[in-house]
Amino acid sequence: MHSPTLQTKKERSRMNTSSFFIYMTNDKPLHQCTFTIDEWMREDVVTLPATATVTEAITMMLEHKTNGLVVTGAAGQVAGILSSWDIIKYIVPDYLEDDGHLAAFESPDTFCNRVEAIKDDAIEQFMTKSVQTIEQHGSLMKAMTMLSEFHIRQLPVVDAAGKLVGYLNRTDIKRAVGKVLGIGSHLE
Repeated sequence: MHSPTLQTKKERSRMNTSSFFIYMTNDKPLHQCTFTIDEWMREDVVTLPATATVTEAITMMLEHKTNGLVVTGAAGQVAGILSSWDIIKYIVPDYLEDDGHLAAFESPDTFCNRVEAIKDDAIEQFMTKSVQTIEQHGSLMKAMTMLSEFHIRQLPVVDAAGKLVGYLNRTDIKRAVGKVLGIGSHLE
């Protein structure tokens, strides 16, 4: 029996989608799979305008059981990302960011007081504004590379005009890996 060989890097670079082929030494395909972002992205994106308040953002996160929201502009373009991590960093006062050891000396009501103080602040003050996006017909491998390279958990997906059409996260990638391995659909 011949051992499988992977397609060459040059051959793979000619493809527009994330594909892989395993060949026998006589060049007969054993297996082929092609995955594009629009096959795996979620279209039910939880969004908020940049003018939304902390209270509105937390409400949406709790209702939708998510740790991240896409912030959109008036034309539906991606204006930012708001994660629970962004909110945590915003709640922590600057003087504690500078010297975390001081937190041990804080009054027990500091947390509640700080949340009350910022509850009506607009999320545009602290959302992540430098956002990576990917076009919906791109390759799944490109999306995975971006998630890894930029250490991000979700990737907004846009159409050719830059309008938000979906998002991709680690769970979606995990589902695609499960599909390649022939597992997962009955576990979801």
